[in-house]
Amino acid sequence: MAMHKIPGYMIYIGSLFALQGQTSLKEAGITHILSLLRGEIQPRLVSDFTHKQIELDDDDEENILVVFSECIEFINQAITNGGSVLVHCIAGISRSATICAAYIMQKQRMSTEQAISLIRRSRVIVNPNDSFREQLDVFERDGFTVDEKKEGYRRWKLKKDVELATASGTAPVLNSYSASSEVGGKSTELRCKKCRCPLASANTVIRHEPPANLPPPNTKAYYEAVKMGPYKTTVGPGMVSVIGQSCMHYFLEPMRWMQPELEQGRLEGKLDCPKCKTKVGSYRWQGMKCSCGAWVTPGISVQRGRVDEVKPFALPRA
Repeated sequence: MAMHKIPGYMIYIGSLFALQGQTSLKEAGITHILSLLRGEIQPRLVSDFTHKQIELDDDDEENILVVFSECIEFINQAITNGGSVLVHCIAGISRSATICAAYIMQKQRMSTEQAISLIRRSRVIVNPNDSFREQLDVFERDGFTVDEKKEGYRRWKLKKDVELATASGTAPVLNSYSASSEVGGKSTELRCKKCRCPLASANTVIRHEPPANLPPPNTKAYYEAVKMGPYKTTVGPGMVSVIGQSCMHYFLEPMRWMQPELEQGRLEGKLDCPKCKTKVGSYRWQGMKCSCGAWVTPGISVQRGRVDEVKPFALPRA
């Protein structure tokens, strides 16, 4: 069949051929059509419906996260007004399944796998590509929202931009730095061991673990392990390190103090403390292998031996 109804929802998922069955569309009560593909769609096929087209490719370079909110709003509008919506791409396998999964995930607070499994109950061929699955996982971890200030989206976007740039042999262009990349607040800080200059906050450290010790990727246990870390190293009273005991590097998001060096356009180089100019780390846009065995992209690192972890504390009021 060219389209299938998702159990429990007034949502149909299908292929481009579903538009040819005008009688079937009307019999199904379709009022809205969401098209997720590039190229022109014949007006006669969608003229009787509320139609929205978003041009997307089914490949690993596509950022489908940025259209989640727009698509979810369109689907929700159709259902709220008592209608039914057809979500289709070319084959009804990847793009359309990803958008339908995002809608269900947000509405029901489902995991990626739960939402895909639900859709497969009626359309067994659905199978979002690996990149789209990863983006659905980011969507889930960020609380079913798409926000550049959220850690998951911010880091996924940085990694994707870096991969696209380095694939062509160039360094990424960093036009802006997130507010969370500022040092300060109540989280643990990394400070230069020599001059005590604050270099980073714990929330800018990209967590990682030795590959052999991680649960299967894209599972809840995997993300909890990455977030919490199975190895803990005491660094002070009531404090444990934000990285594992076998790790000799803190991998960071781009920081403002790194900007003069990172904007040189080099693929790799060293990082000096902005205050005392002592070398504290290095970077390699293509990625680096940590001493624990994990590969981290981008590889922007500060050496463990060059910094101290410090927990800020508030002075008592007089």
